[in-house]
Amino acid sequence: MPRHDREEVARRAGHATWREAVEATAHLSQQEAGRALGVSHPTVRTWRTELGLGVSARRSGPQAAAAFREDPTDPRHGSANGYRNLGCRCPACTRAWTDYQRARRTGPG
Repeated sequence: MPRHDREEVARRAGHATWREAVEATAHLSQQEAGRALGVSHPTVRTWRTELGLGVSARRSGPQAAAAFREDPTDPRHGSANGYRNLGCRCPACTRAWTDYQRARRTGPG
């Protein structure tokens, strides 16, 4: 796993210090913060822990799923996760779930 120069990561993301960068992304999930800062989400978790911040943004399951279903531009549409975990029944998510289940039954290929 690469070790990141914290200050360089902060500068690339448009922040003066790594502390400022981590605090500015504290309201985001680890994955979203990782994308915003250009690092992996375990790195975000480590940095948040070092600063005594919460490990990840608190989100209500039903509220997050409802927000996903209402946003057709969310990149998770068309995934088995969208169908199973987020309860989306759009054609793309339904097709992804069907393909996933078929692959589980018949094996790859």
